[in-house]
Amino acid sequence: MEDQSSPASVLPQGGHTLLPSASFQESVTFKDVIVDFTQEEWRQLDPVQRDLFRDVTLENYTHLVSIGLQVSKPDVISHLEQGTEPWTVEPGIPVGGFADM
Repeated sequence: MEDQSSPASVLPQGGHTLLPSASFQESVTFKDVIVDFTQEEWRQLDPVQRDLFRDVTLENYTHLVSIGLQVSKPDVISHLEQGTEPWTVEPGIPVGGFADM
């Protein structure tokens, strides 16, 4: 069996190169996986898209916490859990912000 950490184990697949997972050491933050919507963008989403955003965002946050992400609960998570709108005031600045992430 071939050593999965050797350069020879990098296999092209579907036009993409797969690298051994051990080569990725950077930490993932919640900001890396969240999508920010302005109020106008949020209005343009239909209810199914809003529900999908809610479900995926809450699931991503849960996964990050389960792997040890040490951060206080972002306001966007509180908004989603309470059923309130999580849109941003300005592009890139969510309601409540992500200052501690």
